[in-house]
Amino acid sequence: MFTNVPMRWAATALLALALSAGAARAQPAAPVPVARVAIAVGDAVKITPAGASQALQVGALLQAGDRVRTGSDAVAILVFSDEGRISLRADSELLIRHYEVDPAGARTRIELELLKGTLRQISGNASRQQPERYRLNTPIAVIGVRGTDFLAKTTGDAVEAFVHEGQIVILPPADRCGDARAATCLPVATASSASQSRYVRLSAAGQIEQRDFRPGELEKIFGVDVARAGRPGAAGVAMARAPLSAPDFQLPAHAQLVTDTIFVASGAPQNVAIPSIPAVSPPPLGDLISSSPVPNVETTQPLVWGRFSSASVLPSSLLMAFSEASQGRHVTVGELGQYALWRSDPLGRLDAGLKGQASFSLTSAEAWFVQSASVSGAEVRNATLDIDFDRSVFAASVALGHSVGGEAALDVKGKVDQEGVFFGVKDSERVAGALTRDGKQAGYLFSKDVVNGTFRGITLWGRR
Repeated sequence: MFTNVPMRWAATALLALALSAGAARAQPAAPVPVARVAIAVGDAVKITPAGASQALQVGALLQAGDRVRTGSDAVAILVFSDEGRISLRADSELLIRHYEVDPAGARTRIELELLKGTLRQISGNASRQQPERYRLNTPIAVIGVRGTDFLAKTTGDAVEAFVHEGQIVILPPADRCGDARAATCLPVATASSASQSRYVRLSAAGQIEQRDFRPGELEKIFGVDVARAGRPGAAGVAMARAPLSAPDFQLPAHAQLVTDTIFVASGAPQNVAIPSIPAVSPPPLGDLISSSPVPNVETTQPLVWGRFSSASVLPSSLLMAFSEASQGRHVTVGELGQYALWRSDPLGRLDAGLKGQASFSLTSAEAWFVQSASVSGAEVRNATLDIDFDRSVFAASVALGHSVGGEAALDVKGKVDQEGVFFGVKDSERVAGALTRDGKQAGYLFSKDVVNGTFRGITLWGRR
């Protein structure tokens, strides 16, 4: 190669090439994103391995070594590279120790640490295929999975878990389980959705409690809604399948989550646009919400339901396209990534002259029965809506039927605010909706958990 140059130059060139190749090999690989932020509401931050803290933003990428911390009013939903999903609740902190997914399986290693608080974990492809390579560390114990959707909560004196689907095993703390073959690493408890012991609690002293209980008790213990979010017909499907670089949803700045998936948007400053995240390629699977109605657009329907693009799995004729529903209207309530109730009144305030009690007649309704692997239409057999304008309260009921889900009914009461937005939660039943400003029309969404799935639906009403 160097026959036309002096030998010392050739030797120098070879040495330079060798040094440059070695330097290239010595350079550390760029950090690989392992997750992205699909939902961030309230005071939530990312803390890097170097200790830098930054506000959590929808679409932000996370790497191994990052921590996510939520404040007292915050929720964060993370989507991982293998379609795993974590919903991190208020006052919680999660450390991503390792998240390496090897398609061949040889180097797959998933290790997370719940330092404090509560999370919901839906296993991704890697941990479903190789559950032995997954672990969730807590200060009290280690949780292993067997194709699982579960809740976990850790406090200073115990770790608690509830299995929605699949099975978990509870192992001794990580410092005693360096070698999974050691006698000190044998499971101390298991919990399974196929048994009557779906809940397990392990205290720091080693005491074990196992039982099953109603969803209402779950909400009291874990402080979360137990709707099956992340299944077909719920928000998590779109978030799981969107590429890591594609933000897919943004709540209005004034919105609040009243459950894991249901939000209400009330009390927004008027004539103030809510910034939205620009679309990227490939386009996001869920549309962005703006609190400002499009000006000078005539709307003949003051209340409509509009779907987000990720809601295509729902068999529906009542849901309009996002672009049509949002024209000249602003969002009131909705299901994350699925649909929202849009209202044309720009101020949203109820007329001061609305007094007394009012009953409403159902004009249209749709319901679905959501299971882990399917969504099918359900029957709305009866429904009611009554408003007491003097006391600013509502009462709603729905009777439902489905060939698999069976018969179900919900009966929920709650407050109506000055803008006509209302919601209520009772055990496994949820209702959220809104009135038009003149109090003549209304709409609400509902959901109810049953043993083998969840009923969800939307309604529109006219005043009698």
